[in-house]
Amino acid sequence: MRNSDGALVSARRIVMRVVHAREAGVALALVVLMVVLSVSAKNFLTVRNIFSILRAVSFEGIAALGILLVMVTGGLDLSLASNMALSGILVSLLMVSGVPVFAAMLVTLIAGMSIGAVNGLFITKVRLGPIITTLGMMSVVRGLAFIVTKGLPVVNLPVGFVTLGQHLIGGIVPVPILFFLGVAVLLHLVLRYTVFGYHLFATGGNELASQYSGVQVAKVKLLAYVLSGMLGALGGMLLIARLGVAQPSIAVGYELGIIAAVIIGGTSLNGGIGSVLGTVLGVLIIGVIRNGLVLANIGGYYIQFANGLLILAAVVINRLRGVQD
Repeated sequence: MRNSDGALVSARRIVMRVVHAREAGVALALVVLMVVLSVSAKNFLTVRNIFSILRAVSFEGIAALGILLVMVTGGLDLSLASNMALSGILVSLLMVSGVPVFAAMLVTLIAGMSIGAVNGLFITKVRLGPIITTLGMMSVVRGLAFIVTKGLPVVNLPVGFVTLGQHLIGGIVPVPILFFLGVAVLLHLVLRYTVFGYHLFATGGNELASQYSGVQVAKVKLLAYVLSGMLGALGGMLLIARLGVAQPSIAVGYELGIIAAVIIGGTSLNGGIGSVLGTVLGVLIIGVIRNGLVLANIGGYYIQFANGLLILAAVVINRLRGVQD
């Protein structure tokens, strides 16, 4: 009898932890949204459309996981979308010039990490604010994308590369989804079970106390921006692989939607709070809303309007969470 009572108590504790988790509300909102759209749009709840949504959010989702790392430390990265564009241009130019696909992608990942490193060094060494630093880098990196291409698209990409963005495993599952899932699982393990993950949250929670505790705050922040740059590069390359052509204008405005998704997922703008699961759910909510608007034959201007409302809602949610905490 005592064993059964103990099991019941344990089960109740688990249920209460799930119910009161920050991600629970986000998950509930996603479920409600999907139910409403499944009723209002007959083509919404189909296997093809669901996988289409998942593929569409994979590119931004990978980048969002990068920004999650930065925001957990109390920072921000507005240059990530520009990083995605330049990375797509760089990998395309390298491959068109004859560089093997894997080597070109490796070089591009290093370039993305370098962009993140520049952001991190300006913030940790020069002591500039994250917003002004990454805002400046946003223009610099986007400008480089236009300069190296002279505003022209890069075409004739190798089939082996394009396959990464367009191939369907089993005729159903898009490859980018697997990249998104793999990155999400890996980062969850890093944040949950490594010293680096603990230091990220400690830095964002109380930077001064972390320094006194022996945490190398500057290095933690720098590495967060480096990893953010790398994931931005990966997301950009997969986006180009999906499109089959590299243009310097891709991903314009993505940074705002990505940041909104991370905030909706429960990450605090003040740092110290955030999760991979919440970020994934936030990205899915934005992706589902966009898809629903398209199925409802609502024009692109209204989608941009909806994105703006989502950003405002994300900021309000963040403020309310801060008050509750």
